[in-house]
Amino acid sequence: MIRRLTARLQSGTLWWGQCLLCRHDCERQPLICRQCRDELPQLERPCPQCAFPLAVEDAHCGQCQRQPPPWQRMQVLADFEPPYPRLIHDFKYHRRALNGRLLGQLLARRLEPPYPEVILPVPLHWWRQLRRGYNQATEIAHGLQQVLDIPVDTRTLRRLRATASQTHLNRRQRKRNLHGAFGARPMAYRHVALLDDVITTGTTMTELTRLLHRQGVSRVEVWAACRTLEH
Repeated sequence: MIRRLTARLQSGTLWWGQCLLCRHDCERQPLICRQCRDELPQLERPCPQCAFPLAVEDAHCGQCQRQPPPWQRMQVLADFEPPYPRLIHDFKYHRRALNGRLLGQLLARRLEPPYPEVILPVPLHWWRQLRRGYNQATEIAHGLQQVLDIPVDTRTLRRLRATASQTHLNRRQRKRNLHGAFGARPMAYRHVALLDDVITTGTTMTELTRLLHRQGVSRVEVWAACRTLEH
């Protein structure tokens, strides 16, 4: 009993065997009951580079054919539709750390090989992470790691300066806001996955992908729980 309680405290939030969505008991299926898991929306036939849903399997959308993103592949769990907005909002702003573990586990079961050498969570500035209590991308990475045995590196990428919140900025403003915001320590990786909670315009991932390519990384994947990318 003490060991289980300690593990729950270390996760950031106590979990008493209830589904994080419907609050029904689910001791045999950690964090989410079978019914809620089966009803979760998922992307079908996504574009391999931007995860835009398509009518044909393994096809590239017209936008990516005309202007491919700098990364080599994108894999996400779902579009930003219920119940994911509530899960992610509570996770980021109400210290529901277990929501991140759940999102990571769900994402892990959707990912397709070949897998990268390492997962690189998108870094937060130290001041914002101190206020929030954790980096949401890192919490998702730990949940993912419970399913897929892939190392998580939280030291290589750094947020060099505190930037304004991206939430209400358009694409051009986001690009200007993030210019020079990230740095990276020397690395020997060749295939990595950048991980975040939600992909909106892709500006953050574009900035980080180009930084990684300059560091010698040849293949960058973008992973996230949800996407809101519009063409």
